[in-house]
Amino acid sequence: MSDDITRRLVDFVQDNLVLDGDDVKVDETTPLLVSGLLDSLRTARLVNFLRKDVGVRITAAMLDPENFRDVATIVTMVRELQSA
Repeated sequence: MSDDITRRLVDFVQDNLVLDGDDVKVDETTPLLVSGLLDSLRTARLVNFLRKDVGVRITAAMLDPENFRDVATIVTMVRELQSA
């Protein structure tokens, strides 16, 4: 994990989306949808975190599963939004 956004996102997912008792260690390539870490409620929490803590607004059009495959994919989307 080379940058702050990646670290913050991995930490957020690990601390807020992994259920207590699940033995999951999240990194930037952990499949979030396939693993069941993201459902509609958790996606809303993640989008809220991105808006409040990272400072990017995720539009409804961006709520495509392809944009939320893993932390690395989300970071790519965030960087594109930041540079727009």
